[in-house]
Amino acid sequence: MTTDLSRRFVQVPSTLEGVLDADWLNEALGTRHPGCAVRSAAVRDTRATVASKHFLVVDFRDPGSPPAPARLCVKAYFGEAHAFSRAGESEARFYRDCAPSTTTRIPACSYVGIDEGSGSSILILEDLTAHGATPLDALHHFTPELSAATLRQLAHLHAETWDDTRLDEPWLNPRISSLAQNLTDERLQDLLDRPRGDDLSPATRAATRVRAAMKALGRLPESSPPCMLHGDTHAGNIFDTVAGPGLLDWQLVQRGSWATDVAYHISSVLETEDRRQSEWDLLAGYLHCLGELGVTTPSWDAAVTSYKQNLAYGFFLWAMTQFTPEELTTPTLRRIGQAVEDHATFDLLGV
Repeated sequence: MTTDLSRRFVQVPSTLEGVLDADWLNEALGTRHPGCAVRSAAVRDTRATVASKHFLVVDFRDPGSPPAPARLCVKAYFGEAHAFSRAGESEARFYRDCAPSTTTRIPACSYVGIDEGSGSSILILEDLTAHGATPLDALHHFTPELSAATLRQLAHLHAETWDDTRLDEPWLNPRISSLAQNLTDERLQDLLDRPRGDDLSPATRAATRVRAAMKALGRLPESSPPCMLHGDTHAGNIFDTVAGPGLLDWQLVQRGSWATDVAYHISSVLETEDRRQSEWDLLAGYLHCLGELGVTTPSWDAAVTSYKQNLAYGFFLWAMTQFTPEELTTPTLRRIGQAVEDHATFDLLGV
């Protein structure tokens, strides 16, 4: 490790090689693992969508105290993805400013780097699989019981930030209205005409109506105080452990209605028949947990209406997704779309 104290510590390396540099890792890991001394680090695996996740194995001369984990997940935006690097800023701020106090189960974080000028960021997280956790995806059979456990995690997140002054931070601004502007109707229709839309009615997979529903949702007056949302509660952002499920990938963290997270989660992870049989019990269980955590919950009728309206959010996200394999996109959009049809969501939003 260098002893040149005049050397500038670069918080956010622009390349993977910069992350693997032992001096940089020493300083990064040393922020939460004082005394850490890295001998070397190697990449075990890489998974990329927009952000890249690089899974490292680290050889320590001294892991520090508390000891740094030997298997890490580095999440960053390198190469061509650097153009999208600001997309990770909110997640980095969540891990820096909010994660230390949340009771929601999330990956342990060893380092957060944010370039305040460019918004570029990097996270060093625990490698969940090294601790026996199971990352899930849309092909995993998600039971109503597992969904109920995940909803309890969301209830903790929502309750501890319910109408909190921290929600006024600009990086937590709502995303619904801005997301609705992301694609033209023509591009969105092209995506909806792929196999992902095959099991849905023409009225449900009409791009102009899908975007109009998202815009209408963004204009709705708040029916309850805002809270912090995970914002992307599909199966691929959930991991399971012996202690229960947790949430990862917080790029869409924002303030908004509790119903956004809840409707998105239930409709995206459960097969249609399971959802039809269990969704009202799941919603009631979530509201009960929220009440036990000290929140004055909405009336049942208001909660059901908000749930039905907010199905439009998850549907839009999965209609517009371009970086996720179609084998995951298709079942997810089908599930949400069938919920949208069951509950006449677009009619309820007046589009």
